[in-house]
Amino acid sequence: MNDTATTPKTTPEKARGAMARTLQQLKAMIVNGELSPGEQIRQEEMAEQLEVSRVPLREAMNVLADQGLLVHRRNQGYFVTKRAPGEHAQIRRMLHLLENELMSTIRWPDEDQLAMLRQLNEGMRRSAAAGDVRSLIELNRQFHFRMFSLSPNNLILEEVRRLWAMAEPLMWNKYERADDRARTLDEHARLLDALAARDRARAVAEMEKHRYSAEAGVPIELPGAGPDLPSRARVQPAS
Repeated sequence: MNDTATTPKTTPEKARGAMARTLQQLKAMIVNGELSPGEQIRQEEMAEQLEVSRVPLREAMNVLADQGLLVHRRNQGYFVTKRAPGEHAQIRRMLHLLENELMSTIRWPDEDQLAMLRQLNEGMRRSAAAGDVRSLIELNRQFHFRMFSLSPNNLILEEVRRLWAMAEPLMWNKYERADDRARTLDEHARLLDALAARDRARAVAEMEKHRYSAEAGVPIELPGAGPDLPSRARVQPAS
């Protein structure tokens, strides 16, 4: 009997699905701290843990390396990216500039879109009350990108997504404290009020306050910034 008659074939759709699931799972492990900065991804063990072959695992790791979450070292393998404080500062600075551009160009949400944003914030409130930080971070991502997606600037949006993936592991520090979690929800509520009022200046200002609240304890001073540089070269907290 021909072996091909009894051996299940892997279709392109199944292969893409396996890679997508592996990518999502591996990224979540990096973001939520299950994999530490500098830790090596042991491919055989990880493939067994995620119940996939090494082919979709390698494809997923290549994508994460392109996104900056993993680094590939020749003859050694893949490692979770470990960033210096100055690199974190540069990521935050780029997000500052690009998120402001998105907020200054968003189309005003309709009632259904506002209701969805409020629903996500209420979901975050329930997760915060339950101490479910993983769910809190996922809902926070959904909240922000539903709001950012109101801007027509798709290329900027995609770059913000890439930078968020690099910055997101630091968010776990923010959500360790109950009062920080509560403050985040209140800041979201003020953002939504500004959107509902169609007050662009207020929306941008609230986003500024929210961003610097999220950066508490995170280095935001750019490498080389000093008193002899123009003030715009340094990140200035919102008043």
